[in-house]
Amino acid sequence: MVVKINKSATRPEMPEAIIGNSRMLASLKRNGEIFRLFWPRIDYGQHLGRFWTGIRAGKSSTKWFHLNEWASSQRYLGGTNILETTLTGLSSRLRVTQRDFVLPLQDLLTRHYQIENTGSESKKITFYLYCSFEIEESVLYDGVFLDFTSHSLVFFRRDVYFAVAGCGYPLAGYQCGRRETSTDPYCEATEGALWGNRDSIRRGAGSLAWDLGEVRPGESKAFTIYLAAGHGVEEIRALLAGAVTRGGSEWLEETRQYWLEWLQSGARTLDGGPVHPAYNRSLLAMKLMTCRETGASIAAPEFDPYYQACGGYGYCWPRDAVFVAAALDEAGYNQTAAGFYNFAARVQNREGDWQQRYFLDGMPAPFWGKQIDQTGAVLWGYRHHYSLTGDRDFLERIWFSLAAAANYLTEHLEANGLPSPGFDLWENEYLQGTYSAAAVCAGLKAASELAAVKGKKGNSMRWLNASKTVREGILKHQWSNRLNRFRRGINRRVYRDTYDRALGRGERAFTGTDPSGIYQTYFIGEDERVDAALLGLVFPFAVLDPLDDRMEATVRAIEEKLWNRGAGGLYRYEGDNYREGNPWLITTFWLSIYHCLAGNRARASDLYKWCLNQANQHLLLPEQACKNSGGPAWVMPLNWSHAMFILTHLALHGRLQHLKKPGQEK
Repeated sequence: MVVKINKSATRPEMPEAIIGNSRMLASLKRNGEIFRLFWPRIDYGQHLGRFWTGIRAGKSSTKWFHLNEWASSQRYLGGTNILETTLTGLSSRLRVTQRDFVLPLQDLLTRHYQIENTGSESKKITFYLYCSFEIEESVLYDGVFLDFTSHSLVFFRRDVYFAVAGCGYPLAGYQCGRRETSTDPYCEATEGALWGNRDSIRRGAGSLAWDLGEVRPGESKAFTIYLAAGHGVEEIRALLAGAVTRGGSEWLEETRQYWLEWLQSGARTLDGGPVHPAYNRSLLAMKLMTCRETGASIAAPEFDPYYQACGGYGYCWPRDAVFVAAALDEAGYNQTAAGFYNFAARVQNREGDWQQRYFLDGMPAPFWGKQIDQTGAVLWGYRHHYSLTGDRDFLERIWFSLAAAANYLTEHLEANGLPSPGFDLWENEYLQGTYSAAAVCAGLKAASELAAVKGKKGNSMRWLNASKTVREGILKHQWSNRLNRFRRGINRRVYRDTYDRALGRGERAFTGTDPSGIYQTYFIGEDERVDAALLGLVFPFAVLDPLDDRMEATVRAIEEKLWNRGAGGLYRYEGDNYREGNPWLITTFWLSIYHCLAGNRARASDLYKWCLNQANQHLLLPEQACKNSGGPAWVMPLNWSHAMFILTHLALHGRLQHLKKPGQEK
């Protein structure tokens, strides 16, 4: 039997905002609706089906907050991961302030409401909740029941439990049923006629009602809903029991103080002035996208689990995570950065390299190839972290990982001095890429420097010589005198038709076989497309000085060929058609950092400002901006974009320390 996917129900949808505590992560829409909930890790599982709230005034039907009966505005409370959505009734003369947050140290999502009567007549208000879960991303084998002990709806599947309860007003009704059947309580909740069914199985849905009493003109009432997550009924009962001992406003203030103190714990004063709001928002978003338990970070909150438009983003790529860790280190959050490097050392392949991407528990995620640049980047990151912290315990912990990775790279250099072919930074070409070579060159040099710190002279010299070999290979084979710039790479695997056309033009092309020896493979000699990743030769890998004539010529070509003449921004490479070929923020930030290091601060500042202008209303940064009109086009928030913002911001303020050498640590 062929199972068809309902594309309308599984289409990608990016959040307007996120909240969480690094174990629980929730995605919200512009109107305040929560539509994804990840727990107990921020990548798995996504458990939420529907979580709708609304109010019924008198005998009218329930006005659900997610429907077009309310005008909404939204903001984060300053310096926090608390999201405030204000809903104004279009016909009801009610104003509702909804504040969503997750308790920092407990897996308890909190929705604190303030409901105000802006009309001239008193209203009798009943608050309604309707919800369903797809626990562990499944609609099978789940159950729901009303727990009379805690007056909560409990949803469970095996050892995953969620409980929803209200605080402050008496329960006025409940109903359990099966979603999208005659027992589904949504219609009864809308009409204010719940009929008390206490349990249901499979595709469970439930509704609760609370009597808030009369609300006079100008009066407001507070009400709080808690969603607890745990591994058994007693655990979630205990969470709810602890929650109701304090008012929602107390939890709100405690959570607010937590985030303000967390920002202050790593704060680096920039020129003595106030910190840019986007700087704090980036740090707060990066914190939510980093797993508390394992230290791994996701590329973005997952929004396309069915791979309808991409291969998914809710995974940890060592490539992205090194940039995230570097930004956190530069911003002063060294412990959080070290968490990723500890994760990397733990999940490393026995051979010394890394898989393309991982689930946050360390298991390999679905992949489509190896990326040798990631191995070099992790080594660079190890050295970067040590250079900024001087943490000898850290160096001891990662030493065996570092040695294995450096030996792997040394043993995977080809006769031309370049690393073995693999997928490039952008994961769509298999070749000896220039960016990959830069990462390997820097990684081996980093390993050599750390080996010297440990007194391992033999290793230090071996890895340094290998790094020099790669650098020579870059300058000999990746530079083109004819083009007067660096190539994207050489020896690219292609389809047969591309191979035939190259031969027809008299260009170098050759064949090979796949590892099994069964199938013929085809290659062309040079990939001459301009690629923004060539900026990696300067930052972060420092293969060349930013003022090197070859680098300046390459950057001129990058700006000439890749700058979007419409709404601005830098494309990734010539001919990029992913998601219709938009400019990317990471490439534009990258160019800004280059110009900053090259002394072109005015140009660097303009590029930085362009990137900031592509943020959404909450200063969350996308992966791509619309090439025609600007603004978020794809993937938001992207962890790597926020990391590049931090690095660019620090570079512009003269506070980027990435070139500090071991032994110069503070």
